[in-house]
Amino acid sequence: MLRFASPQRLRFRAFTLVELLVVIAIIGVLIALLLPAVQQARESARRMQCSNNAKQTALAMHTYHDIFGILPLPGYGGNHLGWSSSILPQLEQNAIAEGLDYSVGGHAAPGRVKYGINRIDAYMCPSAPSSEIYSERTEESYNGQQCYVIHYFGILGPLGTNATSGQDYDCIDLSEAFGGTCTEGIMWEKGSKFRDVTDGLSNTYLMGENSWQDMPYRRYWLRGEYNDTRGKLYLISKNIQHPINSGVSTKWNTVAFGSMHPGGAMFSRGDGSVTFLPETIDFATFQAGASKAGNEPVTAN
Repeated sequence: MLRFASPQRLRFRAFTLVELLVVIAIIGVLIALLLPAVQQARESARRMQCSNNAKQTALAMHTYHDIFGILPLPGYGGNHLGWSSSILPQLEQNAIAEGLDYSVGGHAAPGRVKYGINRIDAYMCPSAPSSEIYSERTEESYNGQQCYVIHYFGILGPLGTNATSGQDYDCIDLSEAFGGTCTEGIMWEKGSKFRDVTDGLSNTYLMGENSWQDMPYRRYWLRGEYNDTRGKLYLISKNIQHPINSGVSTKWNTVAFGSMHPGGAMFSRGDGSVTFLPETIDFATFQAGASKAGNEPVTAN
């Protein structure tokens, strides 16, 4: 004889509102715990890519030096270009290098600015915010498209006092509005050779990262030098006068190096290696690394 369960026995027990809220709260806590780990993993990947970009650019400098026996200049006053245009063939950007207008003329010349809309990945830090990817200058666009910028700047040299000798580092025209030009770095306005780096290539910085948010002197990646009655301006090469990530931007040529990586920024050395310099580095040590022939003692920098 078949027996049927009563309706009371067929009832299923549902979650109460309190139980649902507890489950949601637990899930929220787990997500909150997991999110920083995910963000850290993403930043670690971006930082590794940034290091690879800096190394690629440094090795291109080496190849250029092997070919011509000298490093490219930080900037060229006649056509406003800089070292970023000189090493294009070494970065496998031959199409741009062959079409680029190298004749005398301003930075907004069509034969130059039209190539600014090409993104050169080796010049871009993936951690840089979107506001630091394009130039905001109207004349630095082509057919309505903004030109890309560059995040790795050549180092002209330290501005300040050599802690070993007690003498000021060699810099010229410091009274000029743009901040003058230091001459003891690898990127020298008259051209440097690696043999000039008597402090050792592994002890001397070649380029540093400058991708921090709201850096006010961001221009498109082909611009290297500019001259007017205020003095000489270097757009993609800088003196070292201020600590990393200090955000100091009082003058064009002395704007602080820095990045959006937590705690420091990437720097390449004369030997082609790349290191992440912490923003807490002793400032005298930091400046010593920017000098190619200062005779400072070798330290971890």
